[in-house]
Amino acid sequence: MHVLYLVAGNDVIAGGATVRDASFVNGLREAGHDVTAVSLYGPATVEGELHPSRLFPPLAHNTLRRLFPRLAKFPTTITSMFRRPRPVMSMTSYAVSGKRNDLRGPLAVSLLSGANKMQRREFFRLMELLGDKKADAAIFANTMLSGLAEAISVNLGCPVFCLSQGSDRYVEGLEEPYRSDARKLIRKNARLFRRVVTTSRFFAIRATESLALPANRIKIVPPGIETATLINPAPRKRIPFTIGYLGPIRKEKGLDILVEAFETLVRDTTVNPELWISGQIEDGRYWNRLHRRLESKALAGKHKVFGLLSGNGRREFFEGLSVFVVPSRQPESRATHMLEAMAAGVPVVGPASGIIPEIFQYANGGLLVSSESPSWMFTQALELLASMPDTADEMGRAGSEGVVEHFSIASSSRQLADIIENSPEL
Repeated sequence: MHVLYLVAGNDVIAGGATVRDASFVNGLREAGHDVTAVSLYGPATVEGELHPSRLFPPLAHNTLRRLFPRLAKFPTTITSMFRRPRPVMSMTSYAVSGKRNDLRGPLAVSLLSGANKMQRREFFRLMELLGDKKADAAIFANTMLSGLAEAISVNLGCPVFCLSQGSDRYVEGLEEPYRSDARKLIRKNARLFRRVVTTSRFFAIRATESLALPANRIKIVPPGIETATLINPAPRKRIPFTIGYLGPIRKEKGLDILVEAFETLVRDTTVNPELWISGQIEDGRYWNRLHRRLESKALAGKHKVFGLLSGNGRREFFEGLSVFVVPSRQPESRATHMLEAMAAGVPVVGPASGIIPEIFQYANGGLLVSSESPSWMFTQALELLASMPDTADEMGRAGSEGVVEHFSIASSSRQLADIIENSPEL
């Protein structure tokens, strides 16, 4: 089966090139399918590293021209540099950051409007890039790409599928009238998808409502990770009691909740904890406030801060933990980092919201707290695990076994391929 896999590109619009996209591309290829991965509007990255999918320069450059109209006045010899991955990444990241919400709205509506006058020429150049080879299916990485669904389907003569990966959160963050316009366009475009694939029952219900589609058009494929490199045969680390956080550093992900719980653990219990933090800083002011708190007299010397980790560094991070915490304020749609920690045999503490309770049904490797996630609940859960090391060890083993059995990328890729091959026409 030949599959065209289309991603937006890191930070250009909601979803970007996620770990899940990279895993699906690799998993489908390893299963014997021919996959052409193309990043349409910006460089595709995974955990901050450029991912080897093809960047389509015309659409990426056209996006920059809409974000920065003055580029059109510069000579081609100058603007040609903005067809390269790094400059595109830098400029689009700046343009669609939360502080530039005035640009995000018009860009989202423009992209959702389809192969309009502004995009038509670039779209036909994309068709030339793809060549004469017909695809058996096209997969869109998120609903924010749905403006191209009709054009791709007609020109390639194949059904189109879409992954639902939290674009509704992005749309909710837009200003009016762009929020309402984007919702209407996404619902209109979603009718063209043969199936929409989401990660859990929780998000299947949300997708049914947000896309106004019947339930039988929504399919569930659990997130998958590459487990082989993460399994840790060594005993779980107990001393010092090391608490780990790995993920984007912004308020929605709740690192401040964990820092407050950690501070209480240091001040009010007999536990002697250490906090390890890894992730990309997406809100500098938010991080600066947290860092000042961590550098206070009470917490100084009790924490370590890592940059973005991959490969051996990522594995060593998990191997050095006693427990992994997901303090997210928003319902997690993939919880990939939590799955990685569980695969490494580390018990986890997370909120009972989003996909996390469904993961625990198959990989019961830790403790759930209320989805409201006040810091004292995390403090109590962490103190309990520190006081019951044998139980925590057993949780870690159970979680690892469950993730290996139910959340491997090979299994997820097979399920996705099965949906593509066996979904009847609308």
